[in-house]
Amino acid sequence: MTTSGTDKTEQLLDQLHAGIAELTDSTAWTAWLDVARTFHTYSANNTILIWSQRPDATHVAGYQAWRRLGRQVRKGERGLRILAPMTAKVTDDDTGEQRRIIRGFRSVAVFDITQTDGDPLPEAPVKPLAGDAPRLLRQRLACLIRAQGFRFTIGDMPPGHGDANGLTDWGTRTVTVRADLTDAQAAKTTAHELAHVLMHDPTSGGRSPREVCEIEAESVAYLLCGHEGLDSANYSLGYVAGWAAGDHDAIAATAGRVLDTARSVIDRLTPATTDAA
Repeated sequence: MTTSGTDKTEQLLDQLHAGIAELTDSTAWTAWLDVARTFHTYSANNTILIWSQRPDATHVAGYQAWRRLGRQVRKGERGLRILAPMTAKVTDDDTGEQRRIIRGFRSVAVFDITQTDGDPLPEAPVKPLAGDAPRLLRQRLACLIRAQGFRFTIGDMPPGHGDANGLTDWGTRTVTVRADLTDAQAAKTTAHELAHVLMHDPTSGGRSPREVCEIEAESVAYLLCGHEGLDSANYSLGYVAGWAAGDHDAIAATAGRVLDTARSVIDRLTPATTDAA
């Protein structure tokens, strides 16, 4: 019996919900972040689907995309199923302008590079981490903090926060990072505080329970630092189930916010934003 497109989509949605349920485990959350870091242009739902089907995936594309890249999917390989939007063009009754809206989703197949043969892909440029590279990353992140109207300082932590590596103070709109951190740790801490600045403004409904804010900020920092080639092996992302309390909708929402925020920073994180910090 042939499975209809609707049935395939429903099966994929069931698989997505099962994948989200597994993310209550902190080890699984970190494993998903590793996949999301590789596929940060995909939606949170599709990165969860890729992770649940092939956790070691490194580069996925559709059948025809691989052919255009000079590679061929091997006969008999089973595709990874993800959700692709189905769009339609509609006309605004008032303005007459046309726009595209999403009508639903359908199941489509993509394949990991390990399922293909052919020409090697172009080498990605290596991110230099020697010397001052982590310091330059911190400076670039600091510029994005300043762009949000915050003062960024490196120095002593404010009273009552002596053990913290960094602090975002919404009252004074100041971000402080400890002066005695290594360049790499300072970059990681700055990424964490940038996530707070972008996600957790208490005046706009962005303030969630503290444990949620911390795992979101730390997850964004994990993605940013990994994207920039910084070692993130010593990250501690906490026990996801502790704040999610089994609420799969909350986990999915956090996954979406984390990936959207990291994606927006990666898009802006270019050498052109560098200045002194």
